Amino acid sequence: MKQEFYRIPIFSIHKPIKEAVTVSFQIPDELLSIFKFDPGQHLCFRFVVNDKEELRMYSLHNSLYEKGLYQVSVKIQKDGLVSNHVANNLNVGDILEISKPQGDFMLSPNSKVAKTYYFFAAGSGITPIYSMLKSILLAEPKSKVFLLYGNRNLPEILFHEELLEWQAKFPDQLRITQTLSKRFLDFSLAPWNGKRGRIDEDMVEAFILENPSTTQISEYYICGPDGMNQMIENTLIDKGIPTKNIHFEYFSAQEIDYEEGLKSEKNATIEASIRSEYFQVQLAEDETILEGLIRIGAPAPYFCKSGICGTCKAHLIEGEVQMKTSMALSAEEVKNNMILACQSLAKTPKVKIEFE
Repeated sequence: MKQEFYRIPIFSIHKPIKEAVTVSFQIPDELLSIFKFDPGQHLCFRFVVNDKEELRMYSLHNSLYEKGLYQVSVKIQKDGLVSNHVANNLNVGDILEISKPQGDFMLSPNSKVAKTYYFFAAGSGITPIYSMLKSILLAEPKSKVFLLYGNRNLPEILFHEELLEWQAKFPDQLRITQTLSKRFLDFSLAPWNGKRGRIDEDMVEAFILENPSTTQISEYYICGPDGMNQMIENTLIDKGIPTKNIHFEYFSAQEIDYEEGLKSEKNATIEASIRSEYFQVQLAEDETILEGLIRIGAPAPYFCKSGICGTCKAHLIEGEVQMKTSMALSAEEVKNNMILACQSLAKTPKVKIEFE
């Protein structure tokens, strides 16, 4: 079941830093209910580049509590087909094709609760976290927010000045720790008073010790490359943090190590429940469950097909599967027999699943 796309004109476009471009757009009044979002969610954009359809997901970094434009920022990759298209070819007034907000990496601020939030971000992983951070400060005044944010060097820090402004505005609620992994080569830059080095286990542990929780409930949100996400998750689990309180998102399929050489059960039968309808398909050799369902026209939910977005999550009722990657699933979800249909190959002659 493909998502519906809506045609929205670009209101403004600019480069906040050399290696990123920010695109702003106004949602029409008649679409505001469709585009209501929770902080941390993303949009899927459909582009046509070199006569080929390209889908990309970008996190909203505006806050639901800030009236105004919707905004996404795209990190420009050296050989990135779409990121360079956005940076070099799009202009004010051009039409974007955008899906409604989605994603499980999110939070819902509540003015009555008091929590301690620990955010960990690297590079463009700051985009969903920036939306979350602002939303908590604006709508959850009893909570504390701590951010550990890593970048390579000072000119590459996305939202650097904005974050400092938010910290100055909410000094009792927000504390930001930044670290740079590369040495300064430009001595004309302002002195760096933050940490140096990549975010590692020692830095994570020190960050938590320096910023002790003052509430009964603490939540941990992580967004960065695969290695960092896994390292932080493992560090938190080793410290006794419940997995249900650890949330993470990967910002690029290029960061995921897919397991190669997996083989599926020959002629496996898949039974799938989708919105109270039942579908059955016999998989072709090495065909994923999602590919089989799409082939017969079943309205299975999906989007990226790369194991990042989590749209194709399903509950494994019967049988066994093996996944090329399960990165979009939390440890708790894997424990509870959740699978990604786009990454799942059948290991048994019969597999029964139910989509959420």
